[in-house]
Amino acid sequence: MHKITRKRFSPLHLAASLAFALAAIPAAHALEIQLPPETASYQASELPGYRLAQQNCMTCHAAQYVISQPSSFNRAYWEATVKKMKAAYGAPLHDEDIPVIADYLVRTYGAERTKTTTATAPATPVAAAAPAPAPAKAHDASSLLAANNCLACHAVDKKVVGPAFHDVAAKYAGQPNAIGTVMQNIRTGGSGKWGPVPMPSFASVSDADLHELAGWVLGR
Repeated sequence: MHKITRKRFSPLHLAASLAFALAAIPAAHALEIQLPPETASYQASELPGYRLAQQNCMTCHAAQYVISQPSSFNRAYWEATVKKMKAAYGAPLHDEDIPVIADYLVRTYGAERTKTTTATAPATPVAAAAPAPAPAKAHDASSLLAANNCLACHAVDKKVVGPAFHDVAAKYAGQPNAIGTVMQNIRTGGSGKWGPVPMPSFASVSDADLHELAGWVLGR
């Protein structure tokens, strides 16, 4: 008969064997995922809800979310959805803006998108041309910040959804045409400059008001 013997290993030998085995395993690397740039955008419209949707909805999700909804959804669905965004997810919406946004959504993407509301006005004698109104005075910065809901995503001294205003001012300090660059950034929006969350476009804001806002931001 053969005698079976058990070979004993010292703790030092076991530790060395374990280290050798671990060294043979390829090192793990963090997986980096580069998301494609956001290409979907809200359909341009003269409806007042278009600007509100750009300014409020894209701070939390892409326009693709709206575009992919069934076109049969009615006004009640869209209004309930916008209300849910405020109640459940904390979207910074004013109550009076909710039906305005829903009106744009249902008439652009929903059940009322093919309906027309054009009407023919009765013919009236041509009157003398009225004098052109005086150009509106540019708003001050505080009014513009409120009107465009800027403070829902920004603060002066801390990051909220977007960067702090004083961080923007520091980034462009001393750069030639800094005010023009910031004006363009506000006008076109986009993502990538300060992180992946997209900033909506403010293309409807006048050049004078953009200049006022950009100058105020750069002065923080």
